[in-house]
Amino acid sequence: MKLPAIRIDEKTLACFDDAVKQEWIVTNGLGGYASSTILGLNTRKYHGLLVAALNPPGNRTVCLSKLDEEVTIGNESYPLGVNEFQDTIFPRGYIFLKEFSLSPFPKYVYQVKDVKVEKTVFMPYKKNVAITLYNIFNKAGLDVKFRVYPLINWRHIHSVTNRWKTPFEFVQKQEDKTVDVRFGLTNPVLLMQATNGRYKADGRWVEKLYYREEARRKESCLDDCFQPGFFEFNIKTNKEENFAIAVVADEKKVEARKVLSEIALSFYDIEALYENEIRRRELFLEKFYREHETVSRGDWLSWLVLAMDMFIVEGAVIGGYHWFEVWGRDTFISLPGLMLVTGRFEDAKKVFLAFKEKCKNGLIPNFLPDRSGQPAYNSVDATLWFVNAVLQYLKYTGDFKFIREHLWETMKTVVEEYFEGTIFNIRVDSDRLLSHSAQLTWMDTAVNGQPVTPRAGKAVEVQALWYNTLRTVELLAEKFGEKNFAEKYATMADKAKRSFVEKFW
Repeated sequence: MKLPAIRIDEKTLACFDDAVKQEWIVTNGLGGYASSTILGLNTRKYHGLLVAALNPPGNRTVCLSKLDEEVTIGNESYPLGVNEFQDTIFPRGYIFLKEFSLSPFPKYVYQVKDVKVEKTVFMPYKKNVAITLYNIFNKAGLDVKFRVYPLINWRHIHSVTNRWKTPFEFVQKQEDKTVDVRFGLTNPVLLMQATNGRYKADGRWVEKLYYREEARRKESCLDDCFQPGFFEFNIKTNKEENFAIAVVADEKKVEARKVLSEIALSFYDIEALYENEIRRRELFLEKFYREHETVSRGDWLSWLVLAMDMFIVEGAVIGGYHWFEVWGRDTFISLPGLMLVTGRFEDAKKVFLAFKEKCKNGLIPNFLPDRSGQPAYNSVDATLWFVNAVLQYLKYTGDFKFIREHLWETMKTVVEEYFEGTIFNIRVDSDRLLSHSAQLTWMDTAVNGQPVTPRAGKAVEVQALWYNTLRTVELLAEKFGEKNFAEKYATMADKAKRSFVEKFW
């Protein structure tokens, strides 16, 4: 099945102020991603060609900021990279950019005199790897030298690097075709390897890169990156050369080596990986349209379906890119659309099981912090959305066996904990409505520790979700032959229904 495509022409790319605001992102199913602008200029501290989730889906770390290229024809060199500093943009390689496309991976097409450069970025699924494909067409009448300069880092996505305040000790070593860059004498490690060409170590810092979007947001906007050296390739006159550079990140070298060996790294191996990623998306779309035959096909819908895939990670849903973490509320509100409508029932089960294991005091986690991964439970409704997602799962699958064997006891515990009273003053009142403290709904923004929209008491949507929870567990208790529980939940639901009408209607 043909994948949707977006193509941006030279005229549009020439409007710098507009083009620099257009961004792309590719994800790897682990929580990691590659992202930049259509000009190749990083405008956010969250941008990078390899932002790896080192503790999936969390601990997202900017490992490879970008790859900057340079074409040398005869004695003249032409940089294709583009970087912004506080008082200037240098180099301005976007002046050679003739086309940008997303189909579904980002592809940059440059023209320098009679030399055409095509650069495509993709990530293999479930691997912390970024691969950049290069196709060089030399019709210049002279041999061409092509260099690729990696700009690397090792920082959390919310941070920036100041090499003078937080000194980095980069240690690099070349082993066969692989460049091993370590941050200090031990772990972690970044491995870089090209399918051909040669690598020359030439370490230097590129300081005070300026991220205009962070400046606009009043965030830290200056960053230092390390340039360890460059890859160099020679292209004979009237020849075409194809090669690729793969970058792998891990906190353990043995794991990084293992991933690199799985890629194999001839250009043909890389092409096969690329085709596998294309095919995975094609199969995803084919399955969706096969199961929704009455739906009118269109690029807009295909893009939407493909975008759904970007948010699904192992046992969780990313709340949003670039910086949102895994949120319980967002996960279970979105689960029906992301996984049930699209027929990804096994993914849905993994999410249910992962959150069930983290249930504490009758509460499903509100969110999983990216840095620590330790669950925070300050939400009254995430648990209720969990129960609603279970109900929706049953509507799509009729899989009562899975619920009975894996989730039913947790669901009963949730209701009992709410009824008896749990943390954050969450408890069922005598009117059988749910009472809670101030900062536990979706309006949870706080300034200096104080909620901007305090909603202590009985928030209206929470009561509707609570009533839905009671009716759901009543239904399941009946289905599973637990008559006493069914009657108990029915009585509570009837009372909650009357109280809701009295207080809110």
